[in-house]
Amino acid sequence: MKRIFFIIILLFLTVSIFGSNHNIRQTRNLPYDKEMFHNRWMDSGRGDSLKCTLLGGWFSGPDYTIFVVDTIAYIGDGNYIKILNIKDAVNPELLGKTKTSSFPMDVYVKDGIAYVADWNNGLRLINVLDPTNPTEIGFYDTGGYAYGVYVQDTIAYVADGGDGLRLIDVSDPINPTEIGFYDTGGFSYGIYVQDTIAYVADGDDGLRLINVLNPTSPTEIGFYDTGGCAWGVYVQDTIAYVADGSDGLRLINVSDPTNPTEIGSYDTGDYAYGLYVKYTIAYVADGSDGLRLINVSDPTNPTEIGFYDTGGSAYEVYVQDTIAYVADGDDGLRLINVLNPTSPTEIGFYDTGGCAWGVYVQDTIAYVADGSDGLRLINVSDPTNPTEIGSYDTGDYAYGLYVKYTIAYVADGSDGLRLINVSDPTNPTEIGFYDTGGNARGVYVKDTIAYVADGNDGLRLINVSDPSNPTEIGFYDTWDIAFSVYVKDSVAYVADYGAGLRIINVSDPSNPTEIGFYDTSGYAYGVYAQDTIAYVADWNNGLRIINVSDPTNPVEIGFYDTGGFALGVYAQDTIAYVADGNDGLYIIYYYGNTGIKENKNRSGSNVYNIMVKMQDGLRIDYNIEGTKNASINIYNITGQKLYSNNSIKSPGQYSVRWNGNTGVYFVNIYIDKYRYTKKIIIIK
Repeated sequence: MKRIFFIIILLFLTVSIFGSNHNIRQTRNLPYDKEMFHNRWMDSGRGDSLKCTLLGGWFSGPDYTIFVVDTIAYIGDGNYIKILNIKDAVNPELLGKTKTSSFPMDVYVKDGIAYVADWNNGLRLINVLDPTNPTEIGFYDTGGYAYGVYVQDTIAYVADGGDGLRLIDVSDPINPTEIGFYDTGGFSYGIYVQDTIAYVADGDDGLRLINVLNPTSPTEIGFYDTGGCAWGVYVQDTIAYVADGSDGLRLINVSDPTNPTEIGSYDTGDYAYGLYVKYTIAYVADGSDGLRLINVSDPTNPTEIGFYDTGGSAYEVYVQDTIAYVADGDDGLRLINVLNPTSPTEIGFYDTGGCAWGVYVQDTIAYVADGSDGLRLINVSDPTNPTEIGSYDTGDYAYGLYVKYTIAYVADGSDGLRLINVSDPTNPTEIGFYDTGGNARGVYVKDTIAYVADGNDGLRLINVSDPSNPTEIGFYDTWDIAFSVYVKDSVAYVADYGAGLRIINVSDPSNPTEIGFYDTSGYAYGVYAQDTIAYVADWNNGLRIINVSDPTNPVEIGFYDTGGFALGVYAQDTIAYVADGNDGLYIIYYYGNTGIKENKNRSGSNVYNIMVKMQDGLRIDYNIEGTKNASINIYNITGQKLYSNNSIKSPGQYSVRWNGNTGVYFVNIYIDKYRYTKKIIIIK
């Protein structure tokens, strides 16, 4: 018997709600080199949790910081301060937001004012008494890069990067003024104040203890070289807990502030950026290893008691260049920079108003199947500020779509297939439709045929050579409920809910026949085919990777349990992007044999000795052997390409130089099928 299934997506928060203003700060000036990204996936990818329970969440970002007062969370979210009601953790509510001048790296809330460390724009003071309408009331340009802030009485203490510790009088929040500073010698990332001592996480210079009893003349009274790169600090009783980069968690006894001594440490595994301590647990933001929970009841012997790999919410995903476009249900369209897939960051979003189920991108327009709100056309030429330029009410419930040239083909539920002319994207108009008879969920167009996954009615083949008069030329009744379809060559791959992956020969479109199937064991919602691999989004069974080189005998060669409900999938090279209903966007690297040769950094291979250096600007040195295709591209944090060099056609030693402005960049090197990605930060 065929089944009808309805999904209710719960929106989950990707940040801890422990009330800290010392959290992950992903865009800081990283002082270390990352390994090549595919090795990091193999080593650190986790799809499960240990002794932790996720209560709820909010998929947004990039989130750098959080501060919680009662049931209100203040988060630094991209270029915004957003205020959330988290009383119901399963369904947090956005109360209000305000855009800052730069990137909020830290926030501290006191007496109705949010004090924001706004990176290169210093200290911003935002009135949050009315959380639905936060407004800036004052600011102070600290001169450096404001990473951390802590407020005590009428003084805001700012960790200001290379400019050290700044003490700002905020008794008049409309006109904050600096009353003191201390050059810490290193690069100030984090700050915590207790009584008359400011504890500064000072990068390579470790922990600095500054006496601020006289705020106009702060003086250092002690320091401790933590050995790593101190990013964050939290003080409880007589112990200073330091997030020390690659050296993990350091516990420093500061009972005698003139002579701090280390009493314990814990190697967190990745790169400790921020932390919060409550009672006997230290919560450490540990880079790509997520949240680490360390028992510090015995400070001489800290031990890990759990971790949680955080996620978000999504229905479908489409990838173009370095951006993943996510149809995120009630949260609309999310634009995720995936150039560095080990650290994807949101660079833009658009609230479509309905429930975004499907997305397709062509040129600079994202077409969104927005449920009861029909088709939405979003201009994404500036991915940091997507704007709607047109819409069309399809009549029923837009689930999926495919865009080809100037026509958008919409799978519109019980209203079947709708053909929308989008040649003028500001005024889309319907030019044809076909009632498929079932419940149209997905559509794929190849040549002059639209293949419709029609729910209970299986696969429908519609001739659209005359878009004003589409006609059915063939159909195949699949075993269960056809949710999605992908066509490659003369084969249609259908995600058939409880019946898994069905492989349909459509070389004769008037008589499609099944030639193979694979029972994925879950509920197949989405499918994407590339080369000889079919990627199936298999609901509660995550991502299934099926070898279909012999379509009469498909075999599973890989899988990844996403933890939530895998609904959509898109593949590019050896990476699968999975839209996971509960957990948002998963970026999964399949390192098995795909039939695509991938070169390694080994003697005798086609590429070796790639070096990316900060020398006379940016310098890239590398050697290649026996290859004919090499390219180097440099992108900014929004995915905009700033530099490209694809002129290298012969073996040899090469050196490339590029001089960029202050900011975060990604270097992407392609040599044949080999890809190397590195994140860099330039400061001038």
